[in-house]
Amino acid sequence: MRVLLLNQFFHPDLAATSQLASDLAVDLARRGASVTAVAGQASYVGSGRYPRRESWQGIEILRVPMTRFGRGSIAGRMSDYLSFLASCAAQLAALEAPDVLITLSTPPLLSLLGSLRKLASGRRTRLVYWVQDLYPEVAIQFGVLRENGLPARALSQMARASLESADAVVALGETMAERLEQKGASRERLHVIHNWSDGESLGQVPPEENWFLDQHGLRGKFVVLYSGNMGRGHDFETLLAAAEKLAGSKEIVFLFIGEGARRGEVEAAASRLPNVRLLPYQPRENLPYSLGAASLSAITMTDGLAGLIVPSKLYGALASRTPVLFIGPEQSETARVIAQSGCGMVFARGDVAGVSAFIEQLAHRRELGVTMGQRGREAFERRFDRTIATGRFAELLGSLCGAAGGVSRAQEVSA
Repeated sequence: MRVLLLNQFFHPDLAATSQLASDLAVDLARRGASVTAVAGQASYVGSGRYPRRESWQGIEILRVPMTRFGRGSIAGRMSDYLSFLASCAAQLAALEAPDVLITLSTPPLLSLLGSLRKLASGRRTRLVYWVQDLYPEVAIQFGVLRENGLPARALSQMARASLESADAVVALGETMAERLEQKGASRERLHVIHNWSDGESLGQVPPEENWFLDQHGLRGKFVVLYSGNMGRGHDFETLLAAAEKLAGSKEIVFLFIGEGARRGEVEAAASRLPNVRLLPYQPRENLPYSLGAASLSAITMTDGLAGLIVPSKLYGALASRTPVLFIGPEQSETARVIAQSGCGMVFARGDVAGVSAFIEQLAHRRELGVTMGQRGREAFERRFDRTIATGRFAELLGSLCGAAGGVSRAQEVSA
């Protein structure tokens, strides 16, 4: 089976979609697929440029030219998106049609290129649209587009065309699947496969062997960890207000690791609050130690995004055996998983008193956090480990290509 995978970011980039796409490509290659990945040369953070062509773990990586303005402004991001799409289209035209084409949603409407490539192949290519974010709805929620404006309506029509042309649409949870069905994805071609983390690497480092705690002066502290993208879709007001409320405690530390459009808010808090610390993204090989340093993993989401995005931070927290604090919509996939597994607590935005009380409770009753963390790890091993999720992808691709043992119905692939 020849698989072509499209995403703006790929190994060794630190973006969450890069790590997921890279994991999937590696696991498909291990199962015997011939995998090619097309990505951009620019990195998710910083101004680095990756090699134009590379072979890694049996995967051929083709990186196309693009601008490198980064994520600092909407105009710069749009330039990066459009230049990548143009270069990606040219690269697709030069490649032999694959058996399966998998497109993610970075940048928005990358799936439209997949639809056009499928059409050019005489529909011999099977198209899988792996949805990480729903556009243009996300852009509307962020205030980038007006809901009834001409650009939003045009993008919505193109998104619907992509959904209708895909042989399979992969959603990250049932909430997102419901949204996609409303947008025009047929239930017969809609599949739920959750994002994942690697349980063989995460959650395996005993605290006494975790050098990250000593390197950053965290040994003996109760560490509330936020690790990942600090973007427009995440709430920081509530968590930082809780940090200010608990600033008198010498035991509790709020550690933020990552980058993003809202990093400045965290920087400002770190400059005035003694219990707030800030670090850059960590190399992937350090994640077992940085995530393992958490006493409590914090995940946040702004209102209105339920079913439009699913923070991948959840799966690393579950794998790392840490309890989870979620600040965001109760109807979101993250809130559902926490409620089902009993691995933490969910709070509405603005509930500073509730968030603060929960943190203090776990800081004073460490055994309660250990119990929640173990429940999370059990749920992770049942539903969200890397081998489970990529195995479901392999079954789905096999069914699309007529391979024996393939799974074809959404409910059979769903967790």
